[in-house]
Amino acid sequence: MPVSPMKCPGPEPLAEEPLSDRRTSATPALSPASQLALPSAPPRSLRRWATAFALLLVCGLVYLAGDQRRPVPAAVGASLSGKGTRSTTSIATLRVASFNIHGGTGRDRRYDLARTAAALNGFDLALLNEVHGPYFWQTEGQVETLAGLTDQRWLFAPTEQRWWHHQFGNAVLSAADVTQWQRIVLPGSGRGYRNAVLLSIPFAGRTLHLLGTHFDRNSAADRAQQFQAVTRLFLALAEPAILLGDLNMTADEGSIRELLARGGVHDPLGEVLGDAAGRHIDWILTRGLTTIDAGTIDNGASDHPLIWAELGVKYKSFTVW
Repeated sequence: MPVSPMKCPGPEPLAEEPLSDRRTSATPALSPASQLALPSAPPRSLRRWATAFALLLVCGLVYLAGDQRRPVPAAVGASLSGKGTRSTTSIATLRVASFNIHGGTGRDRRYDLARTAAALNGFDLALLNEVHGPYFWQTEGQVETLAGLTDQRWLFAPTEQRWWHHQFGNAVLSAADVTQWQRIVLPGSGRGYRNAVLLSIPFAGRTLHLLGTHFDRNSAADRAQQFQAVTRLFLALAEPAILLGDLNMTADEGSIRELLARGGVHDPLGEVLGDAAGRHIDWILTRGLTTIDAGTIDNGASDHPLIWAELGVKYKSFTVW
């Protein structure tokens, strides 16, 4: 009897999926959010330009902040700085000077503080105009350098701050024993800042009041305000008193003529030199003092000459000198 071959059971064939279903199931479906295109990174050159622009902007803002001039407020103190060894406590006469040092630059445009100091040697007290303070990389300003060269004490009276330091103003060199000083802000329109410095100095048994300043050169209105404020103070001070500095005013101006015409106000340079004093804008004016001698020094250290006077205290019946 014929035997039929046995068939072993095997796995049932899988049902073939339609082609459309296979295409759909091969790639999982994306959500609507994931179907958005991802931003590509900016080119490297663009990033470099953006960084450079940001640095340039920061540098520009720093420059604008540093370059801005700001006024320095009023201040008071009881002594000067430095270690000068000279003293005028016991002397009977005082040699004072007024010198616009033009930042230490002479008519030949050469910067030379040693030449400036050479003009200042031998004076008991000097008011300086157009003095620069130290920059942040410097250890001392111009007046400190001059004090070391002339063996005197010093005071810097800055009028403006710029580049995060006291940049510019007036200064004092003194062998005299100053017991008090004041820095006084003067009126102005804001285009340039000015001040005055008032010192109290024991001298010949009295208290000498010395008032130094530098008036505005460019604005006649500001200069008139500053002249009025300073001369009012000068005339109110107890004698003996000295007013000195670069007033940017000549002897033929009405305000100066009126001041010199007041009783008790003296012009040592005019008294000694007369017409030989020439046309000048730097002044030494006194009250309650007698003039012993006066003159000028011009060694080319500045675009101004130094003017000086030797003074004694005037009492009612006699003069000490």
